[in-house]
Amino acid sequence: MRRKTIGTAITATLMLSSMLTVFPVNTVSAADTETLITVSETTTSGELLTFEELYVLEEDELKQYCSEHNLTYKSKEYAEERVASNPVTWVNVKLNDYMLKGESDVLESSDMDAFNKKNYYDYDFEKMTLDLKMPEEYYKFYAEKNNFAYDYYSEYDANGNVKHTYQKYAAIFVEPVPAVANERSLVRLYQLIYVWTQQNPIVYGGTTMILGPAPDSPVVIEELDTLGDVNSDGYINAVDASSILAYYARISTNQEGEYDDMQKLNADVNHDRLINSIDASNILAYYAYTSTTKEDTMSLETYVKKSN
Repeated sequence: MRRKTIGTAITATLMLSSMLTVFPVNTVSAADTETLITVSETTTSGELLTFEELYVLEEDELKQYCSEHNLTYKSKEYAEERVASNPVTWVNVKLNDYMLKGESDVLESSDMDAFNKKNYYDYDFEKMTLDLKMPEEYYKFYAEKNNFAYDYYSEYDANGNVKHTYQKYAAIFVEPVPAVANERSLVRLYQLIYVWTQQNPIVYGGTTMILGPAPDSPVVIEELDTLGDVNSDGYINAVDASSILAYYARISTNQEGEYDDMQKLNADVNHDRLINSIDASNILAYYAYTSTTKEDTMSLETYVKKSN
């Protein structure tokens, strides 16, 4: 028998506390769980509504719609309680091969240590965000807060022994835009995250709290003395910019980028969790600045912050 759940945790029981100690950041736990069903796995009755149409539904209409389409319904009262506790919200996307940019990774394992927890740049988070199709007038995304989440499903043998199999997800950070971020709309948006993501066959929707930094997980971006020096020759110049453009061209065509973890950190000069032509442009601008400035020059980190 296979049971698959994904959910959120706000309060911790003794059992949950012991379980979370082995989980990395953005872990989805077994507390407050919902059996997750996407529309691709259901028999729907009637046409699916757009986000705008869902947003204006009355409470009883939303409940009926969820029932008809086998989607998770969260009551207004439930959402109000969660908003009051100030949860941080991610949409957890089940990773697929098309989301990789040339690198390989373990996505399912009975051993949590088998996962690569530092390969953020190997995944196409931009495409994941676009595929969610969340309207910009309601939601905003912060790529620098994206991370990975981990869930598990359980299998039982004839003797009742349990085996946990862990899965790796992308955790995409999402917030309501300031224009709609009043008390009522915050609650509404919280309700609709479940409905909207379950209508999309690529995603598993849920919310989760940051429980603490994970081993080997770059949660906090620290200033690097080597930022921009991708080839480690001691200089930040056009050679580094050219290297980044070549890397970007490779991963854009699903080839291996051929950067190690440190090179990826050095190449992402604006800390937006992407390595692309913008980083190359920042390096070229900084190179021009250092080439024409005689007095003490600022670091690349400071230069990029002031320029943006």
